[in-house]
Amino acid sequence: MGESTTSKSIISGSSEFAFPRGGATALTPLEVKEISNEATKDVLFEQSTKRSSSSAEPQPKRQKKTKKKSTKSTEAEDEEKVETVEIFTFKNLIPGTLVLGQIQKIGKFDITLALGDNLVGYVPITSISPLITKTIEELEKEDQSDESDDEQEEEEKSKEFPELSAIFKVGSWLKAKVATQKDERKKRIEFTIEPEVVNELIEDEDFVSGNLLQCSVVSVEDHGIIVDTGKPKISGFISNKELTNGKIEIGSVKPGLVILASIVSQPKGRTVTLRPANVTTKKPISVTTISSVDAIQPGMIVDALIGEVTKNGLIVKVFGLVDGSISLAHLREFSLDKLKHNYSVGSKVKARVLAVLLKNGVKRLILSLAHHVLKLEPEETDALEAFPVGHKLDEVEIVGKDDNYMYVKLSTFYGQIHNSKIDSDKNLEIDYTIGSKHKSRVIGYNSVDDLLIMTFESSLINSEYLNASDIPLGTYIPSCEILKVLPESGGIQVKFFDKFEGFVPTNQMSDIKLVYPERKFRVGTKVKGRVIGQQGKTVLITLRKALVNLENDEILSKFEDAKIGFKTNAIVEKFVHNGAIVSFFGKLKAFLPKNEISETFVERAQDHLKLGQIVSTRILDINTETERLLVTLKQATDLFQAQKATIAELVPGKSIANAFVVEKAKNSILIELENENLRGVIYDGQLTDGNYEQNRAAVKQLEIGSKLEVLILDKDLRARTVIATGKRSLIEAVRSNQFPTTFEEVSEGKLVKGYIKSVTNFGLFVSFAGKLTGLVLAKYAGDVSDLSKKFYKHQSVSCRVIRLDQENKRFLLSLNTNGEVDSDEVINPVDTSKKLLTEYVPGILTKAIIKSVKGTQLNVQLADNLQGRVDITQCFNSWDEIKDKHQPLSQFHKGDILDVKIIGYHDAKNHKFLPVTHRTYGKSTILELSIKDTTETPFTDLKLSDVKTGTEIFGFVNNIHNGLVWVSITPSVKGHVSFMHLTDDVTVFSDIDNKLPIGCALELKVDEVDNEHHVLVMSGKNSQGVKTFNDITVGKKYPVRVIKVKDAYVLVEIGPNIIASAYITDALNNYSDKLEDVFHPSDYVIASVVDIDTDAKKVAVSLRNDDAVDKTINSIADLSRGDIVKGFVKNIANNGVYVALGRSVYALVRITDLSDSYLKDWKKFFKPGQLVLGKVSACKEEGRVLLTLKESEVNGELNYLKKFEDLEVGDVFEGSVKRVTDFGVFVKLDGTVNISGLCHQSEIAENKVENIAGLFGEGDRVKVKILKVNQEKKQLSLGMKASYFTTASDVNEDDDEDIEMKESEDDEEESEEEEEESEDEVMDIAEGEESDEEASDEEEDKEEQDSTSLGLSTGFDWTASILDQAEDESSDEDEEDFTQEKKKKKRSKQTVEDKTGDLNTRAPQSVGDFERLLIGNPNSSIMWMNYMSFQLQLSEVEKAREIGERALNTINYREEQEKMNIWIALLNLENTFGSDETLESTFKRACQYMDSFTMHQKLVAIYTMSEKYDQADELYKVMTKKFGKNISTWVHYGSYLLDRDLHDQTREVLAKALQVLPKRDHIEVVRKFAQLEFVKGDPEQGRSLFEGLISDAPKRIDLWNVYIDQEIKQDDSKDKVEDLFERVVTKKLSRKQAKFFFKKWLEFEEDKGDEKMVARVKSKAAEYVQNSNKD
Repeated sequence: MGESTTSKSIISGSSEFAFPRGGATALTPLEVKEISNEATKDVLFEQSTKRSSSSAEPQPKRQKKTKKKSTKSTEAEDEEKVETVEIFTFKNLIPGTLVLGQIQKIGKFDITLALGDNLVGYVPITSISPLITKTIEELEKEDQSDESDDEQEEEEKSKEFPELSAIFKVGSWLKAKVATQKDERKKRIEFTIEPEVVNELIEDEDFVSGNLLQCSVVSVEDHGIIVDTGKPKISGFISNKELTNGKIEIGSVKPGLVILASIVSQPKGRTVTLRPANVTTKKPISVTTISSVDAIQPGMIVDALIGEVTKNGLIVKVFGLVDGSISLAHLREFSLDKLKHNYSVGSKVKARVLAVLLKNGVKRLILSLAHHVLKLEPEETDALEAFPVGHKLDEVEIVGKDDNYMYVKLSTFYGQIHNSKIDSDKNLEIDYTIGSKHKSRVIGYNSVDDLLIMTFESSLINSEYLNASDIPLGTYIPSCEILKVLPESGGIQVKFFDKFEGFVPTNQMSDIKLVYPERKFRVGTKVKGRVIGQQGKTVLITLRKALVNLENDEILSKFEDAKIGFKTNAIVEKFVHNGAIVSFFGKLKAFLPKNEISETFVERAQDHLKLGQIVSTRILDINTETERLLVTLKQATDLFQAQKATIAELVPGKSIANAFVVEKAKNSILIELENENLRGVIYDGQLTDGNYEQNRAAVKQLEIGSKLEVLILDKDLRARTVIATGKRSLIEAVRSNQFPTTFEEVSEGKLVKGYIKSVTNFGLFVSFAGKLTGLVLAKYAGDVSDLSKKFYKHQSVSCRVIRLDQENKRFLLSLNTNGEVDSDEVINPVDTSKKLLTEYVPGILTKAIIKSVKGTQLNVQLADNLQGRVDITQCFNSWDEIKDKHQPLSQFHKGDILDVKIIGYHDAKNHKFLPVTHRTYGKSTILELSIKDTTETPFTDLKLSDVKTGTEIFGFVNNIHNGLVWVSITPSVKGHVSFMHLTDDVTVFSDIDNKLPIGCALELKVDEVDNEHHVLVMSGKNSQGVKTFNDITVGKKYPVRVIKVKDAYVLVEIGPNIIASAYITDALNNYSDKLEDVFHPSDYVIASVVDIDTDAKKVAVSLRNDDAVDKTINSIADLSRGDIVKGFVKNIANNGVYVALGRSVYALVRITDLSDSYLKDWKKFFKPGQLVLGKVSACKEEGRVLLTLKESEVNGELNYLKKFEDLEVGDVFEGSVKRVTDFGVFVKLDGTVNISGLCHQSEIAENKVENIAGLFGEGDRVKVKILKVNQEKKQLSLGMKASYFTTASDVNEDDDEDIEMKESEDDEEESEEEEEESEDEVMDIAEGEESDEEASDEEEDKEEQDSTSLGLSTGFDWTASILDQAEDESSDEDEEDFTQEKKKKKRSKQTVEDKTGDLNTRAPQSVGDFERLLIGNPNSSIMWMNYMSFQLQLSEVEKAREIGERALNTINYREEQEKMNIWIALLNLENTFGSDETLESTFKRACQYMDSFTMHQKLVAIYTMSEKYDQADELYKVMTKKFGKNISTWVHYGSYLLDRDLHDQTREVLAKALQVLPKRDHIEVVRKFAQLEFVKGDPEQGRSLFEGLISDAPKRIDLWNVYIDQEIKQDDSKDKVEDLFERVVTKKLSRKQAKFFFKKWLEFEEDKGDEKMVARVKSKAAEYVQNSNKD
């Protein structure tokens, strides 16, 4: 006991021991044991003991003695401690324990707080916050006060009881302190979360960043909330921004809310700045200092030192003082081996404290490493959604065990089974081993541990119902045990299914009211019952026999199960107006009308029924929209059967009967049919043919019982009633067959009588029997301006049918005011048997004479006053009948008399066929005729639904438009054929208008029925077309559709989803034309397949025809030296311009061959896609075609490298020493094809030379003269004597000047290029934020161009490319200050220019030259790189490596940029000349010495330049993982993919970037990807991204500027640019911003030359100024 007491006092009381000063160690024995040997442990312990107890001299001796005496026992106790992994139990949560919990449920008077290990506690409403407690106390005082005046009453009304559910949110994390354990039997734990209580042990020294405080909201201010920290001297403040970051809705924050908060910074004065604890930071902030051991609080993130790894979890130590443990549930790793591998002893982990337990007076911690606990995430429901409570699993595998639980894995979730949740006959160790599989069931979910609570108990698994709430309504219970009968008929408590308890309400105990229910229901007896409902968690049971004895199929508890005619019992619940409400099982209710209660008249429902009465009901009606049921108590009787039989015999519109008046209602008369016991109704206006007043007068004169003759208009079988009319006109119309009852009885021209159902502005609706209704349009209702003034509802009318719509069963009427049928006579009919126009109705046969023959129809005349037409589709029955397929109607002639059949009417206005309808007879009427069918049968037109795919039909060309041939199949059925599927004969398309004239007959095949557009999609009968990629043949011609026109190629569709490309040289007949002028999207052209790449599924086509002006160059065989050719600039590199002469043939125009004149900045004169004219100067092999653009050479002779055959004695050359020997010097001649010669020792100088090696070194520049030429042996003899050159001094000087000029030109070109970039950047800043992608685009292009200089023939020159790559670095940085970075970039470039100029003035020509120059300028990376290049020209790769290493060792360590250049040069060298291993080794070294991210960028650029795409892909993947938080990583990756046309992968990269990057970077990365899409990808995708950005960030006006800039660069988007300007100027802009946008808009319109829009912009600007001045 003494030892433990001493230990406790040392740990809890001595702050000096916890934080020793002056260098003393704070290591505990456990830590020392893990990291040091025994001897060291003794020494350290003695030091610690001496220094920590220096204040008291006797104490060290006593401690030392105790230590020696009980070393072994202490170690044994430590071992014992180490093995214990604490979990939450009811026993160890003693009062005073501090825990971290999560709100699981919010009640009216308490909050349920979930802990780990499936424990829960409760926070009473009085233990939440002082503000809520005060409010409750004030309400209680007011309730107790007897005296109150009116003002107090008003105040009382204004005060409300705190609603916890409106203040708190489920899933919130809180710190709590155990208050009491009230009921040991129920094991109920009560907490307090008041800040003053839970923050009690936190001292002022603990107010450090990252520590946690629990606080309650005092007030809500404009910029944040003021909170109570529980410390009287310090209040807290949380800003609105931090609340939003913590996912707390600012509007939902109310005083009294308790928040777990994190300290942002130490208090300043009396206020501490806080943020919600769940606000995530890049790295979890752990608390590293505490005032004492008592300051360790739940929720705090601490650094835990791992002391031991056990099968139950980790044993750790915190602050070197307090032991803690982490259970397997919060490690998510259940294998001991993996635990030991992942968590080594002595290492530290960041963990969150879940509880501070007190065990035998010693504090022990429960900690967690779970992600959701570290982040304090709200409650997750994914696990419960995947595996809801009650879900059974046939097989789960045990993946881990500890002393208390077994763990199983379910998909991505884990489950936990307590060791007690197994069958009693099973052994935990034998039957439930790791890896074994068992049947299981989900019984709950623990949100703190994020584990599904499961069971292996067979009884629970096999139980039909896991919870009482799972029991369906209406379930029959054969045995309910009476537990208790509540007094005063309060109900009965019962037990059923052996484990569930239920309650029988008073009204459900019996069908009759029981005065003494305890006499009938004795405790312990068993009765039958049914589940009738649920009230909260309580199951309600009914014992009423009328409900219990129902069959299971008679139970009704869901609206979906209700069916008309369904019979079941129901309980009368309450009475309402006109009936009663009855209830079924659950909460389902229905309305019982009073007239359905009895066959007799019922005035009040309560006179016939009683509340609680069970009645037998039958469902009459179901309203699915409102979910209302209508029931009846009337049962099927003989009377009902008789009424049903009678009403079935009645025919609406035909049956006339006698009836007696039984009742006169307000708006109707109730009648009863004579001798039928069947009732009906006659509505106002239906009694007579008179007007409203006359009808009302007739109703008044009627007496009850008087007899009427009525016509049945409609009947209601359900209600067993009829609707009748007493109108004499309608009764007489029935007798004269003028009152139709069905649509089939209506025919054109027929006179009918009816009544007006409704009057509208556009016409009258006239009703007949049943639901039959016709329409009288306003123009057919007579000369009436306002229909409502002349016509009224129920008015009797006489009409004539003028038009029928057979398909929709509708018809039009015309009012017949005279009551007679007017029929016009025909004049001079061709068919003399016809007299009247009304005789020409569809279906009859007659005769007609041809008046004219058109392309698609025959115009005929049936009489002088009646015209007709025969559509071309109605002239032929079969394909063989058509004699002239080109002009089918040519076999008909004017004046021919034809036998025709009327099939309908032609709408001349809309050129449409109207089947069996017409407007009026007269001069404008045109009959639709047919000469195909001459039988007297009704015409049936072809319907789309009758046409099947694959059917072969013939049609006639109607018109040709947009690549489609439209054909007519019938007068009403049209179709179209695409050019691509019309025919295999492509010659047709050369003159399609003449080869397919209007009316031409075609044999077709149906491919698709397009019901949406009511057309057939067809193809030529014999057309094969291109359906798959394998159908394409090289050399064959196909009709294709232009999809997209780019600067250098045209994309065409050759078949379904098969896209081909035509390069610009294969697309244009004349290279002087522009692609966008010749081709347009959706155009159809003829393409010839020139190449197929089967692996890549790519097709290359040529769109050129016989009219081609410029020659096609497909290979080098098509070229000869001296040919004058046209080509298009492919790209501009540092070594010249690459020109595309054909699809796969490229030529290089070297800088010296670009122009006769000196071009200071030659790159400005060329751009990709530019047409150039040049002469071929070399074309010996593929990839080595040289072109000159010099006008003097294009129009004259070529200057080229001399061959051996071109050399003559006496020629003077400059050259370089290749090799030095004892007998002479070998010299390589400039301007020749790699030709070398020997200068003998005797020809070197006028005097004899003794030491040749001392005079010359390899690479030295010399001037020689050819003395002899041996053509057979290909040998040259050279001379260097000064006397050989006396006559050629002028020439030599010129040559020297040329050489110097070329070098200076190269240098100027380089520097000018850099100056241009700098100027561009300044312009970008001035104009607003420019496209970053364009800048990166230029840099990448430059890198590609530089790659071309990596061959030895032109020298291995890195200077430009490496400097570009190095300077690239600035654009990779975060662009917070765009202008500043650009300036920085410009300055660095200027520095490089100076050095380059310095280098060129020196012009080193040998190893000695380089060594001399490097002595004077050892830090110049330019000099070192040129030295390396010089060695590589001599094929000395190893020496170049050595020079690079020398450079790295020589250059001063402060010159980081210079060292960077050398590293890039070495990477380039290894990539080109080295192996993968040497490149990898160099790269790793570069990453160690230089910035790793920068070096990754440089290497991936090198891979891209050298077209090593696989390596580039792999490196980009590494970069996204390693540098995923850097925006430029993703942007460069996206740019790289777009350069390779990998659009889908680019979008995937963007999606992944948004997952990895923090939210603050999302706008920036999306903007850059949008710009990339505009520049390199799909502008539509770019627009989508920009639209999303300006929608999500409306205040970012700069996004609008960038968006507009991108659209302006799209040549074809003037409308889109104007639309964007229109939108942006309506935004809330500052005056400066508005001025900027209006100016930019004005310049845009002026540039486009649109004077109208210029005026409009000025007007809008003026309007803006006026409005802003008003404001």
